[in-house]
Amino acid sequence: MRKFSIHKENKELEPSEEQIRRHKDFSRLHHDYERLTKRGKKPIYQDPKLYMLLVLIGIILLIIFLED
Repeated sequence: MRKFSIHKENKELEPSEEQIRRHKDFSRLHHDYERLTKRGKKPIYQDPKLYMLLVLIGIILLIIFLED
């Protein structure tokens, strides 16, 4: 069984002035968030490798089903 200890020290957790200034600039904060969470999404027809893979899978499936 694990033993946990509780720290009863009342340590003030105040952000530094640099952290406050960094988060006040909302446009930069939003841009950083968008860059981290959103990926550049390219349509399938513009990604040649993925498009060729899907075409090959389609041809293989067509050949398998028409082989009867």
